Amino acid sequence: MKMRIEKLREFMAEKELDGVLITQKPNLYYFTGSSPVLGGYLVVTPDEATFIVPELEYEEAKETSKVPVEKFKTGKELYERLSSFKLRKLGIEGVTSFSTIQTLKEKASVEDFTAVDDVIRELRIIKTPEELEVIEEACKIADQAMLVALEEIGEGKREREIAAKMEYVMKINGAEKPAFDTIIASGWRSALPHGVASDRRIERGDLVVIDEGALYRYYHSDITRTVVVGAPSEKQKEIYEIVLEAQKKGVEAARPGITAKELDTAVRNVIAEYGYGDYFIHSTGHGVGLEIHEWPRVSQQDETVLKPGMVITIEPGIYLPKFGGVRIEDTVVITENGSKRLTKTERELI
Repeated sequence: MKMRIEKLREFMAEKELDGVLITQKPNLYYFTGSSPVLGGYLVVTPDEATFIVPELEYEEAKETSKVPVEKFKTGKELYERLSSFKLRKLGIEGVTSFSTIQTLKEKASVEDFTAVDDVIRELRIIKTPEELEVIEEACKIADQAMLVALEEIGEGKREREIAAKMEYVMKINGAEKPAFDTIIASGWRSALPHGVASDRRIERGDLVVIDEGALYRYYHSDITRTVVVGAPSEKQKEIYEIVLEAQKKGVEAARPGITAKELDTAVRNVIAEYGYGDYFIHSTGHGVGLEIHEWPRVSQQDETVLKPGMVITIEPGIYLPKFGGVRIEDTVVITENGSKRLTKTERELI
């Protein structure tokens, strides 16, 4: 935590800031090691770092935070304390609300604001060995849940019924909760990239997309598999094999030195060569860590150069309206000379 806060101080010195205010929960955990339910306010100045939390959260924060903790009872008390830091020029996260900025101006005498997102991104995008251990465990839990899904999927089963069993398995294996709303999308719904589990009953011949992940010790995992109930049709086999080839190409291509855009292109070209480019309607992947979607974005808009320690997803898909869809996804880590899959459930399921 100390090194991370020192990086903020270097940024403050470069931009001639009086301090930095952190309020977003993932960043609070990253810089303090604590994540109170009601959040808090981390103030970093050239001389000190102070984590100010609601009185209700004080005892827990005091036990978990690596930064000195103070408490406040009222909003007035909070802003009086913030004002005492004399934060005329303040660094904030880019997602800070307009109302918060106005209140800081009025009640804490802040005059100028500078976004600190770049330095936070630079830090969080490379995972430490300790972070990677936690993410690997989150991926193991996701694999366990996926095996349950593959066993449970069958004709007549409700999507939500399968999702509930998966989420139970996640929790008994150590997850705090699912990383996001579990997707079980069957039949025509499998062509919906975000087809969260519904009351639909699975039918013979359905494509079923299962997209899930586990939240473990504040870190996320993400995996998708697709199956057919019964014997697949020729069309189902065709699009599955194309997506599988593209996904394998992505894992093979992912390595230090390539840009996120180049990786997206390598995957996208496979699907386009088979004539399905218009049906791959999202990016190839995204970063994973304290948030389920973080940096980098594996898309045509992101020129980030991949480096060892980055954790991303590789998740190509083909979505044919009224027919169905296929997506195959793994969480992978960029290594010194390539990449390694952290989610390991069998991919050749059709």
